[in-house]
Amino acid sequence: MIFSIIFINIAMVIMTTNLPAFSLIKSNGVEAAYGFYLASMSIGIMIGTIITPRLKQINFGILIIVAFIGSGIMWMGTATLPLIPSTILFSAGAISIGILNLLIFSAIQKQVETAYIGRVVTLITSASSLGIPLGSLIGGFLGETFTPALAVMICSISMIIFSVYWLSSSVLRKLPKIDSVHLFKDKIEA
Repeated sequence: MIFSIIFINIAMVIMTTNLPAFSLIKSNGVEAAYGFYLASMSIGIMIGTIITPRLKQINFGILIIVAFIGSGIMWMGTATLPLIPSTILFSAGAISIGILNLLIFSAIQKQVETAYIGRVVTLITSASSLGIPLGSLIGGFLGETFTPALAVMICSISMIIFSVYWLSSSVLRKLPKIDSVHLFKDKIEA
């Protein structure tokens, strides 16, 4: 699962590195559009966080597969449509990020002793951040060489690849609802 999160972070950084230039292209040079995209991403993540408690009864594997296929499709629209529908789809695509973040950290809080939560969260966030320099490098190259819209399209395709990988892995696909998922063999304790 950690490798999946690193993969998603690389894809997200490829896209967000190009978001300022992408927003200028979509808005015909209006700088405020970048703020609209950032706000729409925040709104999408917030919606994902808000609806997650209602989704906890769905099998984790299936939920992640469906959510990230949806993100990929929404972000394809983000790359190809005009500014207003693009920002709306960008927000809708970010919902899966809010869902994944909340479910993963909820599972950690339930399965790790309180004294060790900080260490485990630090390890997971550090490991997931390993892809940021690589994503920035790839994103910068793509945006400079081709077009920033290509970076958004690559991120959307990466979300679909992520979902297909989870779908093809019987272990990930069959993960039960998050309250039943055991991320660690035994509860981490002193």
